[in-house]
Amino acid sequence: MSDSGGTLPATDSNISATGELGLLYNKGNTNSSSINAKFNISQELEKWSYQAIANTRYKTSKEADDGGDEYDVTTAQKSFISTQIDFKLASPDERIFIYAEYENDRFDIYDYQTLVASGWSERLWRDEFSEFKYSVGPGYAIAEAKNDEDNDDLQGIILRTALEYTLEISKSAQFRQFISTETDPEYTRTKSETSLSTKIFGSLAMKLSFIMEHNSNAEVTQESLDTETAVTLVYQFF
Repeated sequence: MSDSGGTLPATDSNISATGELGLLYNKGNTNSSSINAKFNISQELEKWSYQAIANTRYKTSKEADDGGDEYDVTTAQKSFISTQIDFKLASPDERIFIYAEYENDRFDIYDYQTLVASGWSERLWRDEFSEFKYSVGPGYAIAEAKNDEDNDDLQGIILRTALEYTLEISKSAQFRQFISTETDPEYTRTKSETSLSTKIFGSLAMKLSFIMEHNSNAEVTQESLDTETAVTLVYQFF
């Protein structure tokens, strides 16, 4: 299971591709603008399945210098890509997975973070309205610190666990909960996304999401828990 998801898969061999876009502009006491964009593609085939996700976030704020002239300051810039391939065993709900991700956060203490993991994946149930699946397995993670003598590169074996639950509340509304954790004896990173999607018309939907990310190795000047609430438009390509 990759990190940011979309819709309940339909029948086997069907392919699903969605794009999300969120724009926010504030003017008044605080002048800022932000862009959130995601692309998610997945497919269930007879012997295997895959999912690939790309996600980017960019935010700027207006600040004034001593002369009162305003200028734009970038306050958030983050990119994330991931992919997971599941190879189905005798029972199609029992699988072996390979997962990889790459993250680049301009304002993190690390220049980039990447990991590769593999192990056991299983779809515990799937019916007309809901689906629950999980994956767990060992992997190897690398986090390269920025040019700062106070921070060290991190690399080593980790354990990755992911859970995903989706529920079709009605023909036009869907709830989704996703949680993933990567941990080793000295480091734990947990991500959670709770979302509710509602169709507006045709292939267009509106999505409300609450995202939490906890990093046990955050810099002293940073919060360990980072949260984000977003409203985005979702377009289902096919």
